[in-house]
Amino acid sequence: MFLKSLLSFETSTMNYFLLFIIGLATYVGLFYYRYFTRQSPLPGPIPLPIIGNVLQYTGDAGKFVEALRLIYGDIFEFYSGTRRVVCVCRSEMAGKLFNSPLRVHSNDGLDEYGMSNKGILFNSDYDNWSTHRRFLQKTIATPQSSKETVEFTQTLFQEMEKLWKRVDSNDGDVKEIDFTGWLSRFIFENILFSMTKLRAHALTNYYNAINPQNKVVEPEGTIPKSHSYIEVFKTAFEGAHFFLLTPKLLRNSPGMRETRNRLLSNKTWASTNLLKIIEERRTQIVKSNEKIDSNDLLTKFLTANEKISDDDIRATIMDLLLGGTLTTASTLSAIVYYLGHNPKVQKRMVQELDDVLGSDRDKLVDKVSPFNYKYDLIKMVQGLEIKIKPRN
Repeated sequence: MFLKSLLSFETSTMNYFLLFIIGLATYVGLFYYRYFTRQSPLPGPIPLPIIGNVLQYTGDAGKFVEALRLIYGDIFEFYSGTRRVVCVCRSEMAGKLFNSPLRVHSNDGLDEYGMSNKGILFNSDYDNWSTHRRFLQKTIATPQSSKETVEFTQTLFQEMEKLWKRVDSNDGDVKEIDFTGWLSRFIFENILFSMTKLRAHALTNYYNAINPQNKVVEPEGTIPKSHSYIEVFKTAFEGAHFFLLTPKLLRNSPGMRETRNRLLSNKTWASTNLLKIIEERRTQIVKSNEKIDSNDLLTKFLTANEKISDDDIRATIMDLLLGGTLTTASTLSAIVYYLGHNPKVQKRMVQELDDVLGSDRDKLVDKVSPFNYKYDLIKMVQGLEIKIKPRN
């Protein structure tokens, strides 16, 4: 009786195993049939079933894409799980792509991360996206907003310059600074003020964090411990790419589940604290008996005739902080690096500044457009592969 049961169990197990093998072979066959008969095939590495080309990804998106570009040319494809990703590496090829209002379609990873139908960066809901874009145009793309932004940038740079001098004067020696670290705080503060007219005093907080023995008096700001916010937004930016590119099966696998949960927890923390800021501003507006005269994005959202939820407002502000802080800091770091290694270019840029501004730097707001060489320099540097690795 026992032998009969054992044989029956082994037979049943073997049948399930055979069904699994047959099912797997069928899936692999269908996967490669669809791959080799796909429409508009492009050059690129052959993917594996389920995981695609994830095993070839080293964790550095720039190096990964550059390595594929050197092999397959300026337009190629790879697979993130079962999702086909097309990379366009030439500006003239990308023109039609950027004429489309929506460049990221529905994605289960972005759905899980809460970015697929809110905000600006990855919003696939056209009506929602166009509403937020309209507010941005009315708020940011105005002469008054541009003037205020430039003036605040001047003020903020003077604050940063004073802190740099204080770093050197601590013991009289010229110190090496983490330029990218300072710039990320500079850009974060600039964007936050432009969007909300609130101060986080991120530069002062950063100085105190790296100079605990010689702290300066920390001004009262809306966001306490803003030094932590920068790290949170860096992680949130990492999370957006993780959920965009990593297939659901891999995200929930034992090896990656902890990473998934950590990134979700980080985004929840950032969202909760931004919602607190929005709620505080809403309370101020409700209690104010005077007309609100502010051009910042947050006030425009909260005083709009059409009802916009706090979470939608939070998503847009968070997208601007995510998309602006790290990318702008990296671009400026690359420009400074390039100028430092090309004295002739640096001399030409300084000459243009002197020609346009002269000795009266207060005329900066009225003389932005004539900087033709500066704009060409920015475009050129953005097209270069300059590897700058932040230490923080």
